[in-house]
Amino acid sequence: MWSFFSRDSSKDFPYEIGEQVQQFDTKSIWSLHRGKRKGTNDEVSVFTYDIKNGSDIKLELAKAALKRLKTLRHPSILQFLDSLETDKVLYVATEPVEPLGTHIGKLAAEGPQRDLYLAWGIFQITRALSFLNNDGNLRHNNVSVWSVFVNTSGEWKLGGLEYVSSTELPVVPPIKIPPALEIYDPPEKSDANKLKSATKCSSDMWGLGCLVWESFNGPLKTRGNLKNIEGIPKSLAPLYCELVGAAPASRPNPADVITKCRKPGGFFKNDLVDSLLFLEEIQIKDKVEKMRFFSALTAQIDNFPDNVCRHKILPQLITAYEYGDAGSAVLAPMFKLGRLLDEAEYQKRIVPCVVKLFASTDRVTRSRLLQQLDLFISHLQPNVVNDQIFPQIAHGFLDTNPTIREQTVKVSTLI
Repeated sequence: MWSFFSRDSSKDFPYEIGEQVQQFDTKSIWSLHRGKRKGTNDEVSVFTYDIKNGSDIKLELAKAALKRLKTLRHPSILQFLDSLETDKVLYVATEPVEPLGTHIGKLAAEGPQRDLYLAWGIFQITRALSFLNNDGNLRHNNVSVWSVFVNTSGEWKLGGLEYVSSTELPVVPPIKIPPALEIYDPPEKSDANKLKSATKCSSDMWGLGCLVWESFNGPLKTRGNLKNIEGIPKSLAPLYCELVGAAPASRPNPADVITKCRKPGGFFKNDLVDSLLFLEEIQIKDKVEKMRFFSALTAQIDNFPDNVCRHKILPQLITAYEYGDAGSAVLAPMFKLGRLLDEAEYQKRIVPCVVKLFASTDRVTRSRLLQQLDLFISHLQPNVVNDQIFPQIAHGFLDTNPTIREQTVKVSTLI
């Protein structure tokens, strides 16, 4: 019986805890680890809080963050999976992520891919803050590159929910733990007169300004660095100055930030943001809109980050073809993105689509497949070609459409 009570209850946690992510524990009460789900080996992230060697205040913050993470569901908020509290440690499993504070250093130094990607990331966090401030009547109170996390699809997710408070309560800026986070505190924290004019979103907009600055300039050393706007894109500079304005009441609402920056010429108005927002709403788009979108996408994806293309856009293209009415227009961008996959993934995700497509009786689909055969023929196994592809292609020799017959003759040398 004694062995039953003394057993390690962490064994009940269905995740294996792996390598620790460096630097994060100096910016948070949590340690962050890579992890895997037992049985499936699906990748996850595991946040751990050391109860045994911590304090009551830190434990209270950790439990508050867990409670918020469980209840706040939004596409731009970190996705909660599971948790376990033992007498020694509090474990929280989420989707696999890394802190933006470490991820940002891995991005290309400059260029169109970086600029498009940063716009998409900052848009996502602004959207999450609008959800909290306007829909949830909550303040985040902890926005920085260490409370933002990046998943495998390159999406930015808002976490760090230890200091979330209701906007209906008096504005009381929290005391941050560890003290390294205090650099992100708004100036009104130490000025009672300015604090009186604080709005429901002023502290989070200051944090968003800090996030913008660090996204383009690297780690913030002192608050005075925020005055240097040389690294901020010109289309964003005026708004950035509003975000880090000294007067809390002059900082904009996140919903207004999105509206302003999504207008033509705005920082959030670019091909990547437009494409990803279209894919989020593809179920409500009509067939003509989808055809126009997919036709334009093929040329645009050369400037999109590979991880976003591979893990975000490609799965949605496959789904759009299999379950929607996207039609043959989706084929060109789908095959173009297929080059990002390794052979095992290609066999699993693209080849079944190809086989299904060749069975189609739609002439436009068959014509586009024949035109692009050289993009995927090298990935097809001989038995697949002989049993499932060639019999379908052979029908083209006798097709009543001369274009199909001509294309069939041309590709016959490839198989």
